[in-house]
Amino acid sequence: MMPKTTVTWLGVVLAIFFWASNFNAIQAIHGDISPFMAATLRLAVASLVLLLLRAMRAGPESALTLRDKGALFFIALVGVLIQNFAIFNAMQYTSPVNAAIVAANMPLAGILLSAILLHTHIYRFHILGALISFGGVLLVITQGQFTSQAFNPGDLLMLIALISGCLYTILAKRWVPHVPLSQQLRWMLSLGMLQMSVIVCLIDTPIHAFQAMTTQDAALLVYMGLGGTLVAYYFWLKGARDLGPDRVTSLFNLMPVFTVLISISNGGRIEWTQAAGIVLVGCGVIIGNAYPVIKLKLKQNSQQFA
Repeated sequence: MMPKTTVTWLGVVLAIFFWASNFNAIQAIHGDISPFMAATLRLAVASLVLLLLRAMRAGPESALTLRDKGALFFIALVGVLIQNFAIFNAMQYTSPVNAAIVAANMPLAGILLSAILLHTHIYRFHILGALISFGGVLLVITQGQFTSQAFNPGDLLMLIALISGCLYTILAKRWVPHVPLSQQLRWMLSLGMLQMSVIVCLIDTPIHAFQAMTTQDAALLVYMGLGGTLVAYYFWLKGARDLGPDRVTSLFNLMPVFTVLISISNGGRIEWTQAAGIVLVGCGVIIGNAYPVIKLKLKQNSQQFA
């Protein structure tokens, strides 16, 4: 039986994979369905499943104070509404690979924001590992051609999604760590879906979107709602709570690697830059996460024998 920590880490990796595959799924949705409408439907699928699971389960839940509800509403606004709006609109202008490279900056942003908001200690190997992984990500995306390129609107929108994702993870740990994970997830996704539903009814035509929806569109939305939202958010929040936001965000460097692997599975070819980038990303993740733990264990062992 695997240790609990190992299972948590594997869950975080699975969440990253689902989010990486979301970029490809978003681009495959029919053009007559607006990005905001697609994002709302994705959240509606996840929220409906969570509400059904709650209805099937007897027993009371933790009582939420007015402060808890306000915190969950704000976290949903930042980490669900803003993030989904930015991601789904970004995919109109940029590629899944470009989106992945921007999202891979989360370790650096997460370490900084976690230190500021949670007062966590920053190991120099956290930074070193993040920089090595980021170097691998750059190699994968640029294919070794390090030339300056202007950001397109999609890249800038992904930057907004990056910041909102960092804040979502950190604020959830700081403001509502006492709320059970399943309850926390249900409230945040449902509140985010309601916020987006209000906006989509004001700026979009939902009836037209349903009329234009194909079977493939429905399947993609269900996939994103269950895997890329429900499962991914659960494992991500669990990892952030049990392992710490500063540690789990380092695994965002795996996102472009998964994007490359998905492309290969669709018939694409792997280049030497992609293979080298995967190696660098793996080394960065190991250095950024394993070394501080090993160092602490060595210190504890030395104290025992002193």
